[in-house]
Amino acid sequence: MRDKSILNKLKTIPEFDGSVINRYQTRDGLLKFVTVGGLSIKWYSRGNIAIQIGDDDIICGINELVSVIQGLIRS
Repeated sequence: MRDKSILNKLKTIPEFDGSVINRYQTRDGLLKFVTVGGLSIKWYSRGNIAIQIGDDDIICGINELVSVIQGLIRS
């Protein structure tokens, strides 16, 4: 259910193409990756969401996800 909520929020961003590009099984659960406007977004089945910029990650929750991504795309 959480994955669906994240993807539904991402669908409101025009730069999102709607697909999960990769999945990795890890000790912490299934790690999923999507791209939005050149940014990589990744999350586990539980926990925070990370937006990757180069080698750094910006950690955010589901509620602020769209505003953080839009701010990064505009800058």
